[in-house]
Amino acid sequence: MQSPPLGIRNQKIIILCRDVGGYLGRLSTFLGKSNDVVFIDLTQGGKEMSWLPGKMRRWLKKYLIIRRAHAEIRAAGHVDALLVVNPSQLDEGLVLQAQSAARLTIAYLSDGIARLAMPLDQLATFDKVYTFDGADAREYQLRKLYNYIYEEHADFKTTSDFKAFVVMGGKHRVDVLGRVAQAFEQLGYSSTCKFLVQSKPVPGASPLLTFFRQRMGIDETAEYVRRSEILIDIVRPGHAGLSFRFFEALLYRKKMITNNASVADYDFYDPRNILIIDSDHPVIPESFISGEYVDPPEEVVQRYSMASWTNEVFSSPPAGPNRLPITES
Repeated sequence: MQSPPLGIRNQKIIILCRDVGGYLGRLSTFLGKSNDVVFIDLTQGGKEMSWLPGKMRRWLKKYLIIRRAHAEIRAAGHVDALLVVNPSQLDEGLVLQAQSAARLTIAYLSDGIARLAMPLDQLATFDKVYTFDGADAREYQLRKLYNYIYEEHADFKTTSDFKAFVVMGGKHRVDVLGRVAQAFEQLGYSSTCKFLVQSKPVPGASPLLTFFRQRMGIDETAEYVRRSEILIDIVRPGHAGLSFRFFEALLYRKKMITNNASVADYDFYDPRNILIIDSDHPVIPESFISGEYVDPPEEVVQRYSMASWTNEVFSSPPAGPNRLPITES
């Protein structure tokens, strides 16, 4: 994949977030090659104080992380741009401090407004607001923006060691995944599939699912992706945005099976590569599994690169007194 030129250079940027999946760290590293990036990840830092009771230990660790973040923002001084990911998940005072230091302030919502419990009046304090969820973009007049391909190139070895692969967190989609696993079993492929769920074992769940507790890192997940023929994505209830799995599939030329019907609205959608299933009655035709992958045009793949994403996000907002978000045309 050849990325378009990066239009953001020699700027000082703060990224403020909780980088649970590691995807924002990749973005920070990419931007940092041409810019001065202050990456503040509130999932990292804070001493482990095992001698303290659990509740006190968690409170003190959070306090120390926030205190360190305040210091990093003060040390950064005035910056050209601030990107805050899911601001409602962060300390409000920290967000306000970072906003006051930046010429351009941007919020990105990588989850639904309802799930984030995102106050709209807080969003209105940003120069630009993006959401990955098309339904939220339409309802709240925000800018719709997809996730991105978090690798800069595709020169990794890929195989088809596994017929299908999925990893997801939580128990709320386990019933749907169980029905998908059963469909693969009926086709005779279950022994070569990886159906992984980060959760306590769910009573009554399909025996084809494997439950585990320790969160899987981005590199381990990517290795499974590269070794799999088909990736599975089960959308969270009420979501319309696309997970990072779709963009991994786009980079590594992997087929997708999903219950997220909104993927049909994207320019890379091809029913030969992406199968949309019904959550209650998933049907997986053998012809989809055995059919050849069809390469999308290179310019389409480039559109979802980190360079394209950052060129859009860090561009100046439209001129005029209205700083509220606008809807993408």
